Amino acid sequence: MCSDPISGIIQTGIFCVRNTGKVVSGKDTGRIGATGAQLVSLTDKLSHNASIFGEGVLNMTNTADNFICKTLKNIGKEGVADTLESAAKASNGSVVGTIASKAVNPLLVGAAGIRVLKDDDQYSALIEETSAMGMMFGAEKLMKSAKETFFDIAENGAKEITEQTDFIQGIKNLATKALNTAATKFSKLSKGGQTVTKVGIGLLFVAGSITAYSIGKTIGKKLTGRDETVDNNTDTAKTAAADTTKG
Repeated sequence: MCSDPISGIIQTGIFCVRNTGKVVSGKDTGRIGATGAQLVSLTDKLSHNASIFGEGVLNMTNTADNFICKTLKNIGKEGVADTLESAAKASNGSVVGTIASKAVNPLLVGAAGIRVLKDDDQYSALIEETSAMGMMFGAEKLMKSAKETFFDIAENGAKEITEQTDFIQGIKNLATKALNTAATKFSKLSKGGQTVTKVGIGLLFVAGSITAYSIGKTIGKKLTGRDETVDNNTDTAKTAAADTTKG
């Protein structure tokens, strides 16, 4: 079972708004590519699941899908075309939306590269961005897997828990038990209750991604020692302000 479209719309929408704000404000113009991809992905999700754009957008995406797949097959890339079509079908979207969705993370990595190049201390910036992006992508992968398992359990029933053989398997078993319990309760909710829960899951995904990035960035700054520079500058500013007050 694919992840629920409501939580996906919430996630993509919030990320798109956040990145648009950073681009427009000039704080991180390198995110413009990822923002564009997220906008395409969001439009695709809405057009296929909410129908707020009517048939116009669907017709455009269908035309684009046919063109992309036909072109790929003409140049001997039938396997790629089939993979994209399967992914689009599984996500209840279009090939264009699938490509845009898959392009977001590489484009975010590109934006991180631009931030590194703009930094006066590129070596330190590289360590910090690698730590932040790595932590964020790792957390998102875990959350995506948990979310897909959750909705799969809600639709098809509890997952079997394998025999515990080591510490890692024990952790997986605990996670499976928690997902089994949560998904079972979710399946018994009213339609309205399920919708609210899906929105909440989308919000939790966003919060988890942002938190993971922040933690990774903090770890990176600890490794480079630049967190101490920030603290020293803050202390100096406080001391100067205190001296001014005394004067």
